[in-house]
Amino acid sequence: MIASFLLLAACAGDPPPTDPAEGFVPAVPIEGQDPIPYPAELFSGRVEGEVMLYLVVDSTGSVIRDSTRVESSSGHNAFDAAALQAAPTLRFTPARRGDTAITAPIKVPIRFTLPDSLRDASAP
Repeated sequence: MIASFLLLAACAGDPPPTDPAEGFVPAVPIEGQDPIPYPAELFSGRVEGEVMLYLVVDSTGSVIRDSTRVESSSGHNAFDAAALQAAPTLRFTPARRGDTAITAPIKVPIRFTLPDSLRDASAP
């Protein structure tokens, strides 16, 4: 029972001013991370959803714990709670300004999707 962690992330809010000579590059989730546990009651009920998290990634690629919040809810408290609980374990290639790693905000979608075999079985 896992969630897929979308490996595309958008910069939160307005992007920082960009000097073409310095170039801002947003943080990017690192592939191959441990999956986020799928809430059992929603998995057995064959419910899918997406939580948009807002968080701040420091210059080492770690999430600043107190920065995390739900930007947009999945509509299911269990999905939102699972995403928030997993957020501190997520790792990123940090944002960069030129050659310097920087701390920057980011929005990250966390998708809870059923395996194709379960999704197909629930279709009419």
